[in-house]
Amino acid sequence: MNNSFYNDFAARFAAGTLSSLVESFNNQVGKRGFNSARAAYDQALIDELVRRGIDVSAVFDGTTISFAHYVGLDNNSLVIRK
Repeated sequence: MNNSFYNDFAARFAAGTLSSLVESFNNQVGKRGFNSARAAYDQALIDELVRRGIDVSAVFDGTTISFAHYVGLDNNSLVIRK
């Protein structure tokens, strides 16, 4: 993973609100392209959510992030929106 990309995304997410982080996640739903910048973006996003104490187990198993569904925030947990 490109540390420069990761550091840039991590700083941006650290300055964001929880609602902006959820919006950033939802903006990735359905996108299929993948490269080092996308990997850094995705990991920095998940890392920031975890750092803030958000349960991300609905979309992240510790290895793989799923962008198959839109999410919402409920009681400090990401939940799949129906």
